[in-house]
Amino acid sequence: MSNDLQEQACWLALVFESKLSLNTVNSILVTWCKQLGRTLQEFFAADTQAWSATCYLKSDSIQKLEQAKEKLVGQIFLAEQLQHTHIHMTTVLDSTYPRTLKAALTRSRIPPILFYMGNLDILARQTIALIGSRNASETSLNFTRDAANYLSVHGANVISGYARGVDRAAYEGAMNTRGCTTVVLPQGIRKLSKVQMQELQTKTDAGTALLISQFHPDAPWLVSRAMERNQVVTGLAHVVIVAESDVKGGTWEGAQGALKQRRIVYVRQSESETLLPGNTLLLEHGAKPLRWPARNADDAFAHLLQKSEEVQARQLHSAIMPDQLSLLASPNE
Repeated sequence: MSNDLQEQACWLALVFESKLSLNTVNSILVTWCKQLGRTLQEFFAADTQAWSATCYLKSDSIQKLEQAKEKLVGQIFLAEQLQHTHIHMTTVLDSTYPRTLKAALTRSRIPPILFYMGNLDILARQTIALIGSRNASETSLNFTRDAANYLSVHGANVISGYARGVDRAAYEGAMNTRGCTTVVLPQGIRKLSKVQMQELQTKTDAGTALLISQFHPDAPWLVSRAMERNQVVTGLAHVVIVAESDVKGGTWEGAQGALKQRRIVYVRQSESETLLPGNTLLLEHGAKPLRWPARNADDAFAHLLQKSEEVQARQLHSAIMPDQLSLLASPNE
């Protein structure tokens, strides 16, 4: 987005300090910024009557906005800090915001801001998500590393959620090559430990990793945020691979969400291993089997690259709405 610190501060105030729902925030953006063509600086400079008349806001929402307006000075300071530490912002109104994510999520779910470190152009590659349990078996972890390694070597962007278990194995498998990976955090970027930040920044500076968070930079980890994060992981992907899932929990919800997003979901299936209940049930819900072990990596994973390429090509050639903002126009679930 623009380097204008005051405009960035207005975004931070609206999205995080107002405590308004995502649907309300995005509705304000559609009405005030998209339809009227005005900035958020102009929004916060307007009076409450203008807010009510143009955005059809109720009194409780207006009160929250007035409280957020009082914190604008602090948000300018935060915006300066983010710039100093090379943490960037892209908003849902920017051309750099991933269109794939806009198409996948409704107005009540799409993050108005993404914070990131690294090169957003990594998302222009074929993007394949690897998801699975935090307590996955060693077989599932080995499968994940092999899959991430093969896919990244062959030019795909491997995307994961940076939790322990399958997420971490996906990151390690991709980083063992010269390929690219995207990490989507379930917390604010500034809540990473110093060791984690040093490790990831080495990769982002080298151009091989992209670090993304939809949450306030200082937001701590919560189960609810991990669930929200999963929607972004699958929303950014062309194809989703499930290494191991239970019949409930984050991986199950993430895989179900991916199917609702009309993503192609593959589930690891092994004839020699005791069937995993979540994996089996996902197959019944419309996921496709990914047989493992295979004779070689090409047999297991080559067709995933072909399928993700086909999905990406369809998305690129689909009708593009004016400046992509019409993708926010429908609030329907």
